This record gives sequence, structure tokens and C-alpha cells, in this order.
Amino acid sequence: MTTKRPKRAVRQAKQARAQSTVKAILEAGARILAEGGWPAFNTNAIALRAGVSIGSVYEYFENKQALIDAVAEDHLAAGEALLAEGVARLANTTRTADLITALVEGAVMLHALDPRLHRALSSEVPLSIKVRERAERLRKGLTKHVSRWLASRVAEPRIAAQLLVDTTDAVVHRWWTEDDGRRVQPGRLAIELQSMLGLYLRSLESRSGNAVSPAS
Repeated sequence: MTTKRPKRAVRQAKQARAQSTVKAILEAGARILAEGGWPAFNTNAIALRAGVSIGSVYEYFENKQALIDAVAEDHLAAGEALLAEGVARLANTTRTADLITALVEGAVMLHALDPRLHRALSSEVPLSIKVRERAERLRKGLTKHVSRWLASRVAEPRIAAQLLVDTTDAVVHRWWTEDDGRRVQPGRLAIELQSMLGLYLRSLESRSGNAVSPAS
């Protein structure tokens, strides 16, 4: 019979100096992950880059998993801020083109924030269930807002919203994370994707008797 070791308590960064230390550690972790991927992500390298002792890293983060989750949480927070901005924009318009533009430009902006970090977090890192659930809430939250916006325009707003959100994310995500050196410019990608999604949405509105002009 073995005795479980007590879980080591980690310190909460409440003072300005402590918060500055945590910020430096997270920024160092993000840069190392973006530049070298998951194999390069280790606490000794992060401590060296942040200019702190290895003890300081473990003072605020229980282990490597807690640290990578915190880096991912910071990245998700940026996505949530963009979502909030997009939702605010949609609240002030009834134009179909504005919805499509908000979706596409929001996805491009999110992925463009830190492409290499986004690539590593989405394809290499073993994120915790908690972080994955937060990412899923972000997707579902956006889908819910789009569905509400479409409620009086199409017959099946939930399905249409899911297709619009998931298609936008999949296309933009693949474009940013699977670079083969021959990508078109972001602006050109956005134009083509907006055109494709606009045709889809206008066809749904037409079938529902809510046809609008391409510029609306």
C-alpha cells in the first residue's frame, strides 16, 4: 500500500511584482512553444527566457501541464475578446453581408494574432479537459449568437449557424496551420470565403422567402 504525496500548493499572484513574474513566465512559455513546438516546451528553458529561477516557475505553476494550460487560457481569452467585439457589431446591423464579414474577419484576426502559437496549441499540445471545454464553449457561444441573428431569416437557423461558424473556422484554421508556402494573402482568402458563405446564406434566405440583394 502506498501513501499519496500531498498536492503541492501553488502561490496566487496577487501583488504587482508577482503578477509581473507570472506574465513573464507565460510570455516566455508562449514564445518557446511558438518557436520550437511542444518538444521545446520545458520549465528550465522557460525560466531562463523569463529571467526567473526555476523555483519561481514552480511557485506559481504546479507542473508543466498547469503551465501549458495557462498559456492556452491566455490565447483563448484573446479569442473571447474578439467574439465579444463581433457580437457587439452584429447587434447594430441587419445586413447579411455584415454577418459574413464579421465571421470571416473575426476568424482571420484570431488566427493572425499568433499563428505559430495557435498552430502548436491546436495540433501538438496535450491540453487539459478544462481548456478544451473552454474552447468548445467559445465555439458554441458564437454559434448561438449567429443562430439568434438568423432566427427570422432562415428556416433552420441553428443548422445554418453551425455550418457558417464551423466552415469559417475550418477553412481559416487550415489556411493558417497547414502552410505549404503557397498561401494567398489574408485579404484574398477573406474575399473568397465571404463570397462562398454569402451565396450559401442568400440561398437559404431565398428559400425562406427572405431574399435580399447581395449588398444587403
